[in-house]
Amino acid sequence: MADFGTMLVGVGSLALGALGVRYGYQIARFSEQADAIGSTTPMGEVEPAGWKVIVTQLGFGLLGALGILMVILAVWP
Repeated sequence: MADFGTMLVGVGSLALGALGVRYGYQIARFSEQADAIGSTTPMGEVEPAGWKVIVTQLGFGLLGALGILMVILAVWP
């Protein structure tokens, strides 16, 4: 019997991870804009570094992989 709670958390983690990988640039840009509050650089001119986008996408990719693992373990007999 599948554990419903584990499966629900796994599917949620998988969905959040997929969205984070897809929109990694926008998430990293929002983070940089939040960091720019109080500086003289206008928020519209702030761009994330390439490494920050990659780290953001990798982090969300790991979250998605954890979600897949949780779903597999929830349905495993």
